[in-house]
Amino acid sequence: MTTQIILIGFMGTGKTTVGQAIAKRLGWKQVDVDHCIVEATGKEIRDIFREQGEEGFRALETKMLAQVLNGSIPQVVTTGGGVVTRKQNVELIVRHGLAVALRATPETIVARLHADATRPLLAGDVERNVRRIMQEREGLYDFAPVQLVTDGKSVAQIVDELWAHPAFRRFLTQND
Repeated sequence: MTTQIILIGFMGTGKTTVGQAIAKRLGWKQVDVDHCIVEATGKEIRDIFREQGEEGFRALETKMLAQVLNGSIPQVVTTGGGVVTRKQNVELIVRHGLAVALRATPETIVARLHADATRPLLAGDVERNVRRIMQEREGLYDFAPVQLVTDGKSVAQIVDELWAHPAFRRFLTQND
């Protein structure tokens, strides 16, 4: 198994920012699945949603996730918030590395995403949509052995919590 840390969590929980900090601290590569999709297709995520719908996007996401996770070097992989809605993706994540779930309250997520027009699932009433989607995804992130709450914390605090987590310590020791 390649040494990989895979960040999952609802949109706006800090996956990309925290993932970059983890990669920097470890001296590993950081790969963002959504960014890879944009590079491969030449289209923004919102345009893929508009043209192919959510199911079309999810199919691309599964294909790209499999490609990224089949890499041969240690890396920190950041995913889109909905990656866990497909069982196949969860199986890929579990098989290929340590899943780290980032969590935040709806209030924190709304505050972080309110001005972000690039999120296709949030069109319209951001707060209502965040609460609805969070309810739909209730429990889907629970498989991750590491669960970190990001509300009111700096990136450095979140990374320090990860380093102190027993499952993360075991993972690093086993993959040294």
